[in-house]
Amino acid sequence: MKMMKALVYEKAGRQHASIKEIPYPVCGSDEVIIKVMSCGICKWAELAHDSTGTGLARYPVVVGHEFSGIIEEVGANVRFHAPGERVTADNSLPCGDCYFCQRNDTLHCENFGSLGHNINGGFAQYVLVHQSKVFAIPDWLSFDEATVTEPVACAVHAMDMLDVKQGEDVVVSGMGPHGLILAQLAHYTNAQHAIAIGVYKDKLAILEELGIETVYADRNDLSAYEAAMRARFPHGVDAIIDTSGSWPMVKSLFSLLKKGGRFLQYGSYHEKSNLGITSDMLNQLHFNEQAYISCSAQTFCYPHALEFMESRKVRVDKLVTHVFPLEDYFKALDTNLTDKSSIKVVIHPNENL
Repeated sequence: MKMMKALVYEKAGRQHASIKEIPYPVCGSDEVIIKVMSCGICKWAELAHDSTGTGLARYPVVVGHEFSGIIEEVGANVRFHAPGERVTADNSLPCGDCYFCQRNDTLHCENFGSLGHNINGGFAQYVLVHQSKVFAIPDWLSFDEATVTEPVACAVHAMDMLDVKQGEDVVVSGMGPHGLILAQLAHYTNAQHAIAIGVYKDKLAILEELGIETVYADRNDLSAYEAAMRARFPHGVDAIIDTSGSWPMVKSLFSLLKKGGRFLQYGSYHEKSNLGITSDMLNQLHFNEQAYISCSAQTFCYPHALEFMESRKVRVDKLVTHVFPLEDYFKALDTNLTDKSSIKVVIHPNENL
């Protein structure tokens, strides 16, 4: 039996995970086997697998849902892909049959399949993917850069939900990989002003080089940036996207939201304690007719994501900051969690193996 190396979580928690040999996948008639050249760490998803698990998880599983590589095999019914093609793949796999799928609301599928969560994913030498989820990448886009397609696709969905109107003022907060991507997307909307707010000057500098306006916020004293923003936008801003996961930052941003404005929560809040949400805060939303929107994932946004990357309206070349072989996966994860200079950390499953 042909075998391959993979990172397998038998159960949630690092003590139940290891790099081991597992059987090479069997290619079905509508499937494609991809030799994984690069697989990105999604910091908060991989941290969840490494501790308590994710809501989608079904163990044992090979984790990793942001990957790219070269097609190794194709099934008998595959018409639009061939061995040797450079590709990435959408990790989402709605069932198509449940109540929500029948209403064309696939993101809320009751049997949602997700590579790297409940289907074997990309921290392996090879991964099996349905042909409908495979997308060619241009030759000039590196495999490392192509792993960022999934975060870009999620950001595209968020911008669709926000629906920026002509002349609006938009703020993006939090300069991790998703914030850096969303700031670029906001820059190319109908917004009059699209401003990135962050606590790390080196990450804001990435956007400044692209001509995107930034504002530095001192996490130990948010009053300075607040005062500057209120002076510039005395009536507030129309739309805010928060990727910071920091509740103090969220409360600060809410004070900048215009009456009738929209606040989009992108990602989960990191604090596990009572966040202190009061009736006054809810009444503010009510009386000011402000909208609170949430966005957690995507389905069917890969084509637009790749178009943004191919047009260079979304630049991802400076987002990959660290690269590791598969056998150093846990070192890579710890680097992503503790090294503030890291943005996207990428694993090369076929390197050194």
